[in-house]
Amino acid sequence: MDRPTATSLTVAYQGMAGAFSEAAAAALFPEARLEGQRTFAEVFSAVAERRVDAAVVPLENSHAGSVVEVYDQLLQHRTVTMVAEAMVRVRYCLLGVPGATLAQITAVRSHPQSLSQCDEWLRAHRIEPIVAFDNAGAAAEVAAAKDRSVAGLASRRAGRHYGLAVLADAIETAKDNVTRFVAIALEPDGSLALRVPAALRTGPRKTSLVYATRNEPGALTGSLAPFAAAGLQLTKIESRPSKAAPWDYVFYLDFEGDPEVRQAGEALDRLRAVCAWVQVLGTYAAATKVLEPD
Repeated sequence: MDRPTATSLTVAYQGMAGAFSEAAAAALFPEARLEGQRTFAEVFSAVAERRVDAAVVPLENSHAGSVVEVYDQLLQHRTVTMVAEAMVRVRYCLLGVPGATLAQITAVRSHPQSLSQCDEWLRAHRIEPIVAFDNAGAAAEVAAAKDRSVAGLASRRAGRHYGLAVLADAIETAKDNVTRFVAIALEPDGSLALRVPAALRTGPRKTSLVYATRNEPGALTGSLAPFAAAGLQLTKIESRPSKAAPWDYVFYLDFEGDPEVRQAGEALDRLRAVCAWVQVLGTYAAATKVLEPD
C-alpha cells in the first residue's frame, strides 16, 4: 500500500455508522474515510491485509472492563501495532422513530453491554431489553421497522444518522462511563500518528506490550521488577489465555515511558532477560482528556 495522502486515508472500525467506535475513529482521523466492519476479526484482517490504512478499536471500558476479543486479536496479529489513543465518554440515548413518545416505548434494542449499562433506567421505566448485534445496528433496525413501541439504545450520533428522535438522553447508570480506544496500523508509521489532531497527541509517551513468563516460581514478580527498578509507572496489567496450551497465559501490560528513552529501554531489556518472550504492541501519546461524543 502506498503511503496514504490526506484524501486517501481509510480507517476501519467495528460496527455500523453511528457506533461509538466510529466516533472515536472520526476524532482520531477527522480527514479519513471511515469503513465499518461487522466483527473485530474482520477489522484486524482488513489492517493485516492492507485493505485499510488503520483501524480504531476499543480496548477497555471504565466499568465493563477489557474488551477481551480485541486483546486476543492483538495476540493473533503480531504485525499490528498501536499508534494512537483516545478516551470517549459513553452517553446512551433512547432513540425512537419520529412521532414516538417515551410513554409508548415498551421495548428497546441494543448490544448486551449497552443494555446492562442502562439497566437501572430501563427497569425504572419498565422497558424490556432486546439483545441486538451492536447498538448502531439496533438503531438502524428500529428506523427500518418504524414501530413506535420499540426504541434503540445508542449514541446521539446514531440517532442523527438513522433519522431517529432522542426520547431520553444520558440514561447510563454510571455517568463517568468512558471507553479507551486505540488506533492500530500494520507498522509503527510516524507519519500516520501525525495525522491525529495535535490536541490529541500532547500526552506523555505510553507503551503497551504482551509477554509470557517462564514456567518457574516467582516469574510474574520477576517480570514486574524491572519497571519498579526503573521508576516506571504501570497503568494496566492483565492476564489472558495464550491459547497455545490449556492453562497457559500471557500478560498484557501498559506503562508510562518510551523504549527510546534509556530507563524504559533498559527495563525492557531486563524484562526480555527473565521472560519466555516479549512483544511491544506500540508506543504512542497517552490520552489526556475525555472526548465528548457528538
